[in-house]
Amino acid sequence: MRYLRLMSICLCVCVFVPLQTTEARDKSGVLKASQLIGMKVEGTDGKKLGDVKDLVLDPDDGSINYAVLDFGGIAGIGDKYFAVPWPTLNITPDKKKLLLDVTKRELKDAPGFDKNNWPDLNDQQQVVTIYEFYEIPMPEGRGTSRVGK
Repeated sequence: MRYLRLMSICLCVCVFVPLQTTEARDKSGVLKASQLIGMKVEGTDGKKLGDVKDLVLDPDDGSINYAVLDFGGIAGIGDKYFAVPWPTLNITPDKKKLLLDVTKRELKDAPGFDKNNWPDLNDQQQVVTIYEFYEIPMPEGRGTSRVGK
C-alpha cells in the first residue's frame, strides 16, 4: 500500500512540475513566432478576416515588416494572401488574436497576392502600395530598393 502511494506521488510530481514550468514561460510577456503564426485576425467589425500564415522579417535588423494574412477561399483553395504592415496590427490583451482596422469588405480591395506567387515585398512600388492602402506612414528606410545590398 505504501509503495502504491509513493508511486502515485512520484507520478503526480513528474506530470505537474513540467506543466508549471511551461506555464511560467508562457507568462513572460514575449511573443513567439509560433504563437503569431496561425493566430486569428479580426477586423473592426468584429468579423474574422483570416489567419497569420507567415511573418516577413527585415534581414538587416530582425524587425517584423509584415504579417502575411490568409483570407478567402474554401479549404485552402482560392485563398489570397495579404502582406499587412506590422504596425497596423494590435494584439488583444489575452494574446489570442490580432486586430486590424479594416472590414472584410475593405480587405477584399487590399493589395494581395497568390500564395504560390509572392511579390517582392521589398520593391519600392509594392511597399508604397501596401502602406498607402492601410493609410499609415512608411517607416524610415522603407520604400527604397535594396538592390546591391
